[in-house]
Amino acid sequence: MENTSTAMLVVAIIVVLGAIAYSIQSFEERKRARKLKITLLKREIRQAINIYKGIPDNFMTVELNDFVRNFTNVKWRKLHTLVSSEDNTRAHNAFQERCKNQNYYSQQQLGSMTVFQDEGQVYHALGQLKELTAWLADLHKKKAITETTFGELSWQAKDFYDRASCDLEILSAIETQRAHGEKAGYYKFNSAIKSLGNLNQSEELDSQMFEIRNHMETLKAIYEEQEAIEEEQRRIEQLEEEERNQQQQ
Repeated sequence: MENTSTAMLVVAIIVVLGAIAYSIQSFEERKRARKLKITLLKREIRQAINIYKGIPDNFMTVELNDFVRNFTNVKWRKLHTLVSSEDNTRAHNAFQERCKNQNYYSQQQLGSMTVFQDEGQVYHALGQLKELTAWLADLHKKKAITETTFGELSWQAKDFYDRASCDLEILSAIETQRAHGEKAGYYKFNSAIKSLGNLNQSEELDSQMFEIRNHMETLKAIYEEQEAIEEEQRRIEQLEEEERNQQQQ
């Protein structure tokens, strides 16, 4: 009887210790899962904000602004249920306020033929737009964005990328004009404006194309005047040559 009681006591102790060990393991697993979830949420929020801040002001739209604002708001709320801090709250409120007060600029300043001032700015914008496109594709893959929203924002990102790329053609035309003269520049601008025209389905680029056409007209007038002067000079030289030949005879 005593041996049986001892055996049962040992079994009971083992069961209790096993339960305690299981509870501790379960607690640690929940703790690790919670920590991992917090880390992932912070990473998603940080990535979204970096993407948002990287979008050139000229290419920020209401749709992009609203999507990132709502996306980060949802993530922040989930984060706040897991961990709450004054720093997180301040960061959340500051970003929401920034989105709320976002200004929407014209994609091209009046009187300018380009959106950006130099190639460095263009390449930086192209890099940021690539990151935006990749981010949207990743969200779509994870089913974290609706098909409709993904289609609209992806189209905007591609359109902005193409428009920024046109700036490279226009800046190249400006450099060609500077290095090789008005006529060479004119034909480079002509190629650039065709590329821009292919993107102007909604007529949003009319102002930019107007500035380029005006510049092209100026270039054409200059090089045609130069050619006329050169032609007249050749005609005079030919007449002088003919007159000298007649005098020699």
